[in-house]
Amino acid sequence: MGIRSAVLTLLAGALLLTGCTAAAEPETEAPAAALDQVAALGLATDDAQAIVEGLDRLPVDKRPSPDALIASVRPTELVLQPGDVTLPLADAGFYLSIAPYVNQTHPCDFHSLTTCLGELQNTPIELTVTDSRTGEVVVNEITATADNGFVGVWLPRDGEFDVRVVGEQGVAEQRVTTGDTDPTCLTTMQLRA
Repeated sequence: MGIRSAVLTLLAGALLLTGCTAAAEPETEAPAAALDQVAALGLATDDAQAIVEGLDRLPVDKRPSPDALIASVRPTELVLQPGDVTLPLADAGFYLSIAPYVNQTHPCDFHSLTTCLGELQNTPIELTVTDSRTGEVVVNEITATADNGFVGVWLPRDGEFDVRVVGEQGVAEQRVTTGDTDPTCLTTMQLRA
């Protein structure tokens, strides 16, 4: 019985190893597929900051389908799917994507560069971001939301900032923090006269 048990254990182990190898192959293809989609858009696949900026400014009609690519900005990394490819963002700072609105918004914690849509697309705004602890203005620009209705900014990590958006439709102000668990998507800034 001891030899028989040993043989059965070896056979079961061999089957398990074969099963693991077969399952691993699709996972290695999926990351390549996500990175291939990024490359097809003309973006460097080894530069997370460039991918974030490029995808966030991409015209909506040029976005890949959600089946082909989902790109999500987390506080410390960019996650690409299919395949859960993660690229670190630690050296780039904290990316905050802001979608001011008048009538309609959506809940959002981590900005999806390929699926999120804000109400005010291609809309001129004045954006000011001030360090609430020091009073230093870190962003002060006249800009416009992108085709997706968002405007993105890189902020210092582990800070607390007052964000002010002024547009033709009104003004909105909100305090945000840029820690390792904070949202990267700000969709609660309703412009009011």
